[in-house]
Formats: sequence, structure tokens, C-alpha cells
Amino acid sequence: MIGSFGFTAAGSMAVGYFLGSYLDKKFDTSPWIMVILIMLGVAGSFIEFYRLIKKLFAEDTRGRNGT
Repeated sequence: MIGSFGFTAAGSMAVGYFLGSYLDKKFDTSPWIMVILIMLGVAGSFIEFYRLIKKLFAEDTRGRNGT
């Protein structure tokens, strides 16, 4: 579960890079769209990481309580 975080983070940043590069070339706005999409990918990765950690802690506490 935690190992998939690296793939999620790298994938979202790669999509932001390639899609941003394509849109920057199309609209001649280099590098602004790419930078924004990469930052959105990083933010999305951190949100997903937070959800994963929250879920793991919830499972850990349920396991300790015996429920």
C-alpha cells in the first residue's frame, strides 16, 4: 500500500509535466501551464499520502482495540 505512493506521486507529476509541456507549446505559454500542473500533481500526491496515512492509523487503532 505504501509502495504505491511512489508510483502515484511520480505518475501525477509526469502527467503534469507532459500535459503541461503539450499545452504550453500549443498556447505558447511556456513554462507556466507545465509548472502549474506539476504543482497540482504534487499537491494531489500529498493529499493522497495524507489519506493513506490516516487510513493506516485508523486500521492500526482498530487492531489494537480488538474490534
